Amino acid sequence: MTARILRLSAIAAAAALASACATTQSVSCRDADASERALFGAIAAHDQNRLADLMAQGEGRETARRLRALDPEIQAQVFGTRMGDRSVRTVMMRPPLCLIDEPAGANARVTYVFPAGRFDSLQNPGMTGLQTGEPGYDHAACRFVMEGGQWRLADACLTTFRPRTPVG
Repeated sequence: MTARILRLSAIAAAAALASACATTQSVSCRDADASERALFGAIAAHDQNRLADLMAQGEGRETARRLRALDPEIQAQVFGTRMGDRSVRTVMMRPPLCLIDEPAGANARVTYVFPAGRFDSLQNPGMTGLQTGEPGYDHAACRFVMEGGQWRLADACLTTFRPRTPVG
């Protein structure tokens, strides 16, 4: 009996030590800069031509062409087919927006965009890392690349509906 109590005590102490040693990542929102506001505003306004114009250079060129051609995959994922669909636009239409950046390589990042109040309500202090919730409702994920000294949207936020890969 004493050995059992000692073993349970050791297990409890190890669990407490492990939880004390676990680092909790402190993540905080940032506001969109002027170029991001222009991009997100074009999505909220369902203005695929303006969005395509803003993405027309560099890596975003092919996605811009598909936007102008009204590609059904992009239309559904970015703008939705009905109001309230899970889409990038659904997120962008609920300001103020909360942006969280994660590195995605040497010259790339994924910016998670959360609508008003969703970021704070999704974060669980008992879990490590960024809690993103449901794609197209709780967040949008937009891939940016550094080109010519500027961050440029590369994917019209289609990263939203791709599986999330952990950083590291």
